[in-house]
Amino acid sequence: MSKLLPKWAGITLAIVLVGGCTTRLAYNNLDVWLNYRLSSYVTLSSSQESSFDQGVDRAHALHRRQEMPKIHSAIDRLQADLLSPMTFGQLQEYYTVFTRLGQDSAAILADPVADMFAQLDDSQVAQFEARLRQRFAEFDRERSKLSQSQQLAKRSERLQDFTQDWVGSLTSRQKELLTELASYQLEMSPIFRSLRNGYFERWQQLMKNRSQPSFKEQFTQLMRDMVALDSPQYQTEIRFYLNRRFELMRRLNHTMSPQQKAYLNRKLVNLRKDVALLINQ
Repeated sequence: MSKLLPKWAGITLAIVLVGGCTTRLAYNNLDVWLNYRLSSYVTLSSSQESSFDQGVDRAHALHRRQEMPKIHSAIDRLQADLLSPMTFGQLQEYYTVFTRLGQDSAAILADPVADMFAQLDDSQVAQFEARLRQRFAEFDRERSKLSQSQQLAKRSERLQDFTQDWVGSLTSRQKELLTELASYQLEMSPIFRSLRNGYFERWQQLMKNRSQPSFKEQFTQLMRDMVALDSPQYQTEIRFYLNRRFELMRRLNHTMSPQQKAYLNRKLVNLRKDVALLINQ
């Protein structure tokens, strides 16, 4: 579940993480990408596939009209605030802003996905569940092959690559900070795995009642919870992790050189223009 649905729900977050024509290409071909992802989990009949395509098209149009202007506005505000060093409170606020945007996008995409799930027969549900279990096992098995130091190095490298895409070359101090962030993520791995399993169990229960009128509303809430990492059982741990991350990102932001700030500003300008073009297509 967490290897597929959050990716669907996270289209808003993807928009703010990529730039240039790649943004427009990915967004405009969302229906193709979703169908490709879905086909690796369950085999739909032609009527089910047609119904899903139509639902995605409606959701896509609604998202472009309703959510993309909000994303454009949020990026515009972020760009202005980045002119000065960011405070802890500002970082926390922008996390909340973009998480809510992601949740709202998830709610829109949940509509056709829930309709698709409601149309599945028991054998298709079993196929979907088996594929999810297989993906979970593959992910856990690959991770278990790495030592703690190897996992840390891998996470740190990914964070550095991502950050370089946005600010250019990194200093040794900035690389150290990103390694520290990677260590926070590694410490949280058991919690993240428990969250994944908890969301999966909720999905299993929902699928038993997929013919009920309340199914779509409950499924939408599940999608929103996954985007926000919401879980009453682990909320204290998640909040502690996020606060550590905000504080570290504040330190990282304060290390940025004028050249890095200019680099980031250009990226955000291009991204904002791309989102504007998507709104008006």
